[in-house]
Amino acid sequence: MLSLALCAGAARSAAEPAGAVPRLQPLIGTQRSTLVESEETLLDVAYRERLGFVAVTRLNPDVDEWIPDPGTVVQLPTRLVLPDAPAEGLVLNVPEMRLYDFRVAPEPEVFAAAVGDALDPTPIGEFRIGEKRVNPTWTVPASIRAEKPELPPRVPPGPDNPLGSLWMTIGSTSYGVHGTNIRWSIGRMATHGCVRLYEDEMQRLFDRTASGTRLRIVYQPYKWGVAGNDLYLEAHPDLYAQSPDALAAALALPEALGLLDALDLLVVARAVEQARGFPLRVGTLPPTWIPPS
Repeated sequence: MLSLALCAGAARSAAEPAGAVPRLQPLIGTQRSTLVESEETLLDVAYRERLGFVAVTRLNPDVDEWIPDPGTVVQLPTRLVLPDAPAEGLVLNVPEMRLYDFRVAPEPEVFAAAVGDALDPTPIGEFRIGEKRVNPTWTVPASIRAEKPELPPRVPPGPDNPLGSLWMTIGSTSYGVHGTNIRWSIGRMATHGCVRLYEDEMQRLFDRTASGTRLRIVYQPYKWGVAGNDLYLEAHPDLYAQSPDALAAALALPEALGLLDALDLLVVARAVEQARGFPLRVGTLPPTWIPPS
């Protein structure tokens, strides 16, 4: 029986295979907004819309996240560039803290997620969904009990269990995709490596996902998209500080595609610096450009 240690201490998967042809990705969704209701925080807005908290706050830097005025217009991060990954199975992009289910048509369903922090990062690589559990028991890792000695060795199913009511193992690791009893953690670096979803969304994903389903976990702070002839960059924070030169990392894909001259580099640099997480038009495809095959 798999021990459900809270996403700590598992071996890391190998990194993504090198050599894949980089591609511009399509945009999905539409830009939406909502109004703050009486006594709501942006945390409440994020939960109401089933979005990540940080994604909402970064898109609305001028809105007080804890005491917004009722009636304030809040922009929602609902127009997205797809990750640069095969459009099949499940794909989690760690920096944007979103999981994509490509088995849903015509566009993938997108779930806001919590991921591991910098000390206990979510593993990157290709996996299959392993064992599935209903009402899992949390076996508290020794490292966490050392930080919080008031915790018992095991937490049974129920409202105090941070694994929520459902668990899907990531490959053969001790990490999982699971629900949570802490809804404010969704869209944050809030786990010891696991992937948390809102409980109702976890239920929906759990019901339609069989063991053996492909799960790709990628690390792409900078996603490049195209709509018509317009080029878009969606920039997110480099959560695990993998790129000492953020601008160079962001430009790696358009450079590989021969598109640097098609970009407004000042706009690109500003987008990378702000990392607000929404598709920003940064250039126009040359009429003679041919995508690589």
